[in-house]
Amino acid sequence: MALCNSLNKSSPTNYQLIFPLIPNESTISASNPLMLNIFSSVIPGVTLGELEREWQGQKSKVASSPLVFEQWNVNFVVDSLFSNWQTMFSWMNYINNNNDVHMEEHSNYSVDASLKIMDNFRSDILEIKFVSVWPTSMSEITMSQREGDILLECNANFNYDYYEVKEIQ
Repeated sequence: MALCNSLNKSSPTNYQLIFPLIPNESTISASNPLMLNIFSSVIPGVTLGELEREWQGQKSKVASSPLVFEQWNVNFVVDSLFSNWQTMFSWMNYINNNNDVHMEEHSNYSVDASLKIMDNFRSDILEIKFVSVWPTSMSEITMSQREGDILLECNANFNYDYYEVKEIQ
């Protein structure tokens, strides 16, 4: 019975993050898909605003605004050639390079991304599609030669319009 219960638990290796096309300095179609080797991510929180109203002397709360989606935080392993980090950096530089690009419609630099969740047999069971994603920050990368520090890691934060959850059968 214990074996059956352990098979029903999700493990950290059961997800994959895919960005189909990343904008860069030349054109949005010039970049290959980016698959980040993520070691942690969150499914961001969602808030539905409420409003208190009075009707026939009674006060009640009702939904008053669209869903508000919290920022998306992803931690990934930097590859040996720094390719994934460079792609993220180029994307952020494309959005605002502190020289001649400062602000424009986010539809010009955002892409859709999919967080695929798999079962213990590596079959897709759920897809969370983040619509109109763009990076807002990347953390520092600590380069250390201390014993035990064998992976370079980076944290990225993303804004997006909303996400959809799709069950895969």
